[in-house]
Amino acid sequence: NAIHSEVVNAAGAVIAKKGYTNWAVGMACAEIAEVVLGDLRLVLPVSTCVRGYAGVKKDVFLSVPCVVGAKGVIRVFDLEFTATEKALFKKSAQIVWEAQKGVWDRI
Repeated sequence: NAIHSEVVNAAGAVIAKKGYTNWAVGMACAEIAEVVLGDLRLVLPVSTCVRGYAGVKKDVFLSVPCVVGAKGVIRVFDLEFTATEKALFKKSAQIVWEAQKGVWDRI
């Protein structure tokens, strides 16, 4: 619970100290670009399609640990979720699906 709270409040803490968070986004993008361009095959938390992951049935994109290289996501790691964690992951996927499903209907 302490880690969860820290993650949830991290952006607020950065904004309170700096007034903005754009450096974090830029640095994350630069790291991903470096990994892809150098075909470094590192494990990064990146957004990828999670259909079939932890019981998700829709084309939803969420951040999960993946091996990333020159071809993009090379491998998705299966996390060992508890029953509660799996239910919460599926709930998150459903919330994202509800927000994006209108886009899929238009393409």
